[in-house]
Amino acid sequence: MERRFHSVSYCLWEDVAVLTLANPPVNGFSHSIRLGLVEAFEHAIAQPLVRAIVLVGAGRGFSAGGDIREFGTAAASASPTLSLHVHPVIENSPKPTVAGMHGFAMGGGLETALVCHYRVAAANTKIALPEIKLGLIPLSGTQRLPRAIGLEAAIDIILSARTMFASGFAHGTLFDAIVDGDAQRVLEAAVQFARSVANRRDEEAGAGLPLIRNRALPDRDSAAILSRARSCAAKAGSIAVAAVEAIAAAVEAEDFDAGMAHARSIYDRLSASDEVSKQRARFFST
Repeated sequence: MERRFHSVSYCLWEDVAVLTLANPPVNGFSHSIRLGLVEAFEHAIAQPLVRAIVLVGAGRGFSAGGDIREFGTAAASASPTLSLHVHPVIENSPKPTVAGMHGFAMGGGLETALVCHYRVAAANTKIALPEIKLGLIPLSGTQRLPRAIGLEAAIDIILSARTMFASGFAHGTLFDAIVDGDAQRVLEAAVQFARSVANRRDEEAGAGLPLIRNRALPDRDSAAILSRARSCAAKAGSIAVAAVEAIAAAVEAEDFDAGMAHARSIYDRLSASDEVSKQRARFFST
């Protein structure tokens, strides 16, 4: 039986709750999606029969991030916001959460997948953090992506805003499983993966759930990497400089929360600047 929480549909696959983002054409994180995610996750967490939660996207892909139809409106910043409200609900779930990605996972879409405990993706899923094209930074992405793939690779992806395929990370730690097939195949694989994790936790008496925020940075020469990045960013402009400073907080801040706070202050400053409006206009005119 399917339920609806605003723009998020909810159904049970036996003991796994499947939450589906349903905001065509690209499942942008509208206010309705954000409300629905908080309510749907809280509902799933409260249900005794639910042992794991899978998050997928309807239609063409997982999510392309912010809903461009709300850019510059009150809805874009209305509570619940993505990083302050939605992500903590997902991350703090006592039940395993699995992002099942197909088509694309970009911007806030990829950041939300990074908040989930596990990630299953179709090999041809396009991933990117393109916020720099809008004069912004990928807020939580500056803190989690370096922990997931390493500082140098994260800097490259964020500053270049380039799109890559999930298959390019087949031998890394960004994804827990990469499968061939369409959205239905990804959904089936994600549910199977979620159920296997739940079974394993039962056997291990409630073993803890992995969070990217708790990972140590895998780089030994972080200072040298940041030094090179700062030199390159200085030649590229103020937004690149801001992005590198936010990423640097993942290394230099006392802990993850302090790094996020520093990145948020940079994000808020950029959001209020005239440069963002100009960058956004240029982006949408191309």
